[in-house]
Amino acid sequence: MNGTLAIWYEPEEDRHSFPQIDAKRQHPNLEIHFNLWRDNPSKTNFLDIGLRLSDLQMVKRIYLYFPVALQLDQFQDLSDVMAYGQTLDAVFNMVVEVGRKTDLGYETTANGEPFVTVHKVKIGEHLTLAPVEDGLKGAGSTVTLTETICARLRAAGPGPQYVRLRLHLTGESKSLFTQEIIGQEKVFVSSSQRLELTELRLNEQRSFPHSIAKRASANAFTIVRVHYFLIRELGHALVTQHAPMRKVRRLEAKLWSSYLRGREIAARDAAEEERLLSRLMIYHWREGSESEPIQDFTAFASFQASTPGLLFYMIGVILLGAIGSALNDWGKVYWGVTVTSLPYWCGGLALLWAIARSGIWSRLEGEASRLRRTCTRSFVRAFKRL
Repeated sequence: MNGTLAIWYEPEEDRHSFPQIDAKRQHPNLEIHFNLWRDNPSKTNFLDIGLRLSDLQMVKRIYLYFPVALQLDQFQDLSDVMAYGQTLDAVFNMVVEVGRKTDLGYETTANGEPFVTVHKVKIGEHLTLAPVEDGLKGAGSTVTLTETICARLRAAGPGPQYVRLRLHLTGESKSLFTQEIIGQEKVFVSSSQRLELTELRLNEQRSFPHSIAKRASANAFTIVRVHYFLIRELGHALVTQHAPMRKVRRLEAKLWSSYLRGREIAARDAAEEERLLSRLMIYHWREGSESEPIQDFTAFASFQASTPGLLFYMIGVILLGAIGSALNDWGKVYWGVTVTSLPYWCGGLALLWAIARSGIWSRLEGEASRLRRTCTRSFVRAFKRL
C-alpha cells in the first residue's frame, strides 16, 4: 500500500456553545468497519467502509484521506443495500431489524432496543472529493462528508449514527491494497506460484502528507474499535498475517448475496449467486475497545495461489514433436535412415513428462517418473543408432 488511510473531523468553530464534555469524551467516538472484497474470477475488487459514530455535538465535517487519485463515481452508498433481506444481520453479526424509515435513512433495533440509525449519503452532495498533491508517493484524495449530512447526524439524537460506503477499486486504485508477486520458476512447470500481499493501514502518522498531518492529528476521532474483514476465494491460501485473527469462516452465501452485488437478487438468480459466493472465505481481525481505544491500525496478510501451466506443456509437446520430425528428416537426408518412431518417442516423452510434473496428476508421480526414465534410455539408444 502506498501510504495510509486517514480519518478526522472538522470541529464547529464555537465550541463554547456546547455543554461541558468530560475530558475523556471531548473527541467524538468512532467504530470503523472495513470489508475488503477480492475475488479475481468475478472481478470483484472493492472496499466497504462503515462508520459508527457517537458524541457528534462538535462535528462539522468528516474527512477521509486515500493515498491514490480517486473519482466520485467510484463511491456508492450502501444504506439501501443493507436493508435487503438479512443483510443487516450479516453486517453487524447479530439480529438487527429495520424500524422507522424516512427519505434520509432508517432506524434499527436489536433485541427490542434502539441500535443504530442508518443514514443515506448522496454522492456529490453529501460526499465530495478533492485532490491532494503532496502525497508521499504521488497524488491522493480527500473525501468529505459535508456539513449538511453532519448536521443531520447531530440532529438524529444521542444514539449511534451509521453510514456505509463502497469504494470500487478500479483504475489507479486497483492495487491500492494489494501487490502480486509471481514466482520466477522455469517455463515448463506444472504451475506457477503467485504471492499476493494485502495491506491496509489507518492513521499511520508518519505516512501522512504534510497537508493532512496537522489537521488529522489535532482533530482525531476516539477510535474505540476497528473491525477488518478480508474476503478471498478459496484458491488463495493464507501464508502470513500481521496478528492473530479473531475468526475465519466461509461466507454465508444467502446472507451476503444482495449486499455483494449492490442490489436485490431475484429468486431465479439466487442459486447461481450462492454457488459463486460459496467459494469465498472471510478473515476477521479486530482491535480496540471502549476502555482501550486505539490511535492507528495496520493489517497485513499474504496469500499464495497456483496458476496451472498446462499451456506450456502443450507448447512443449508440439516443439518436441517438431524436433523429432526434423531429426527424422535429417536422418533420411544424410544417412538414408528412416527413424519413423522418433517423432512418436519425442511426443510420448513430452506427454509423460508433463503428466509426471502436473499437480493434477500428482498421484501418478512415481509411475510417471519410472516411465520417463525408461523412455529417455530408449530415446538415447535410438538416437545412437542413427
